[in-house]
Amino acid sequence: MKLLSNIVSGMFHPLLMVTYGVILALMFTYLTIYPPAMKLLLIGGAFLSTAVIPGLFIYMMVRSGAAGDLELSDRKERVVPYLILITSILVCVFYMYKMMLPFWLLSLLVGASVALLLAMLINFYWKISAHMLGVGGLLGGIMGISRIHLMNPYWTFIIVIVIAGLVGTSRIFLKRHTSMQVYAGFCLGFICTFVSSFLSYIYLFI
Repeated sequence: MKLLSNIVSGMFHPLLMVTYGVILALMFTYLTIYPPAMKLLLIGGAFLSTAVIPGLFIYMMVRSGAAGDLELSDRKERVVPYLILITSILVCVFYMYKMMLPFWLLSLLVGASVALLLAMLINFYWKISAHMLGVGGLLGGIMGISRIHLMNPYWTFIIVIVIAGLVGTSRIFLKRHTSMQVYAGFCLGFICTFVSSFLSYIYLFI
């Protein structure tokens, strides 16, 4: 059970959520018309900026002794990684903007940055689950995109909700978080990305 929990936690690590979101957007929206080379550039850019680079920073923190482990178990060690990830996502937003991606996708990434900023502020007083923040943000983004494009990908909803349950259970089983920290992380991520999808309508009026 511990091995399975670690596998689930690794597969759905917070650093991978933006990449998963971009992949889903390219698979299930009108962005599917993009040529394969363009899709690879977008996925590769998202993965490099929001997973590889922040991951390397965290690894260097552990190697230098600035952090105790890769899980950043001590909440006091999470402030700098949060700042790095927020910056990385904003760099990804700029990259996607230069690649002329639609505003609704950029707004969801901005929503993810807001969720991380709020989580960082909460982290000064209380440890919130970054894993569930990522999964909640992914589900909120999917629902936001579905509302924009009038889609109902119910199987995607079901799969992501099941994944959220598995990730939350894994984090509690591994004693990384309490149930309340898991619920709070999920709700914060979901609300921020879902609400950010409303920016698309504001953009239309502008």
